[in-house]
Amino acid sequence: MADVIEAAARILETSGAETLTTNMIAEVAGVSPGSVYQYFSDKQSIISALIAREAHEFMKVSHDAIEECSGLEAMIGFSKALTLHRLQRPKLTLQLILLDPTLTASSESAKINEEIYNLLVDIVNESSVLDDKTASVFVMDIMAIMRGMMLGEFLNQDRIDDLPDRIADAVAGYWSRRIQAVSKCD
Repeated sequence: MADVIEAAARILETSGAETLTTNMIAEVAGVSPGSVYQYFSDKQSIISALIAREAHEFMKVSHDAIEECSGLEAMIGFSKALTLHRLQRPKLTLQLILLDPTLTASSESAKINEEIYNLLVDIVNESSVLDDKTASVFVMDIMAIMRGMMLGEFLNQDRIDDLPDRIADAVAGYWSRRIQAVSKCD
């Protein structure tokens, strides 16, 4: 099963989603198409398993990065951990980001997004003056900032080396601006 998931990852990295078929995955994995169907019902289930694998690895790294941190320091640790994880395989990350709209109905993708969202909401709630509704919007904005900057960079591949620091700076700037704006209103 792991060979099938990795085969899908390699195809996405080298050829893109448009060439990804269960037959191609089976060929790259070195198994018969029937063997693929023993574990996966279709191509989408393979992609969902790949996303789950990547998310599991990322969540482990992100929890390690924010351990013993709080507030802005935790958010920066999270953003750098996410970026560094995704930079390990930028072509795969790009393909998964581009595929994401097709996976929004996937329960696995929804579960992963909810886990990330909840982790970030916890960081915000532990250290800020934002109410629940504002914290929710704040987290969605932070997720959009990280996703947008990664997508833009992975499409252009101009300055990938400093991407973790640039994303951390964007997150820190947004954090500081939003928290200051709320504090001034109190």
